[in-house]
Amino acid sequence: MRKELRLSLTLAAVAAFFCANAFATYIVALKTGASYKAKAKWTVKGGKAYVSLESGETLELDPSLIDEARSEQMTRSGLGDARIIAVGTSDTAPVKQQPSLGSTIRLRKLPPTQAVPAAPATTTTAPSPDVPASGNLLGQDVVEKFARAYENVGLFEQKLTATGPHSLRAELTADSEDKVFNAISATSFLMVRNAGVPGAQIDMVELFMKTTTGGSSGRFQMSQDDAQALDSKKISQQDYFVRRVIY
Repeated sequence: MRKELRLSLTLAAVAAFFCANAFATYIVALKTGASYKAKAKWTVKGGKAYVSLESGETLELDPSLIDEARSEQMTRSGLGDARIIAVGTSDTAPVKQQPSLGSTIRLRKLPPTQAVPAAPATTTTAPSPDVPASGNLLGQDVVEKFARAYENVGLFEQKLTATGPHSLRAELTADSEDKVFNAISATSFLMVRNAGVPGAQIDMVELFMKTTTGGSSGRFQMSQDDAQALDSKKISQQDYFVRRVIY
């Protein structure tokens, strides 16, 4: 009787152990430093990695963003001091407070320009407004506003180039997660406000970010719609990074 009782207790302990592990949290760690609590390890279908989050949502991302070795290590160690970022929710763990762009960026108003008399009508056919004439690029004053904004949030190594009448290319050195998010925040802030320059219209900014050792820390093509969503908090910087990053 005692032998049967000891055997039953042993089997119960083993069953409890396996049940506990069956419902254990799996940590999915990204190469950007972000981490997610998942129900199980990700699956890959059609070139995309799918992660079932504990919140019930499913995260879709590029498999190359996942740090598999770090994910296994964090899962085995029971998460440790990992910072968890939930997707698309407002009750996430607080992220390190970014500098207030409204307090660091000064948008200086330009003096009003005098009206220019209309040129006399000619028979020359005007070019289509959708096809800018050669040399018609975004103004240097707009480029300088972006340069100062990036400096204000700690991005000093930069190369900015106007690529069209409404577009800009920004090559930045951002070797930490905070600097990457600072770049995204500053870019969306200025795009929504057209850099505070009267008459300017910014429809696209290409962000090329790298580390000091030459590795890629994220490439983005931020549209005006993206900037509006970020500025109005309809999408978080972390969610924008995961869904829009180009490698």
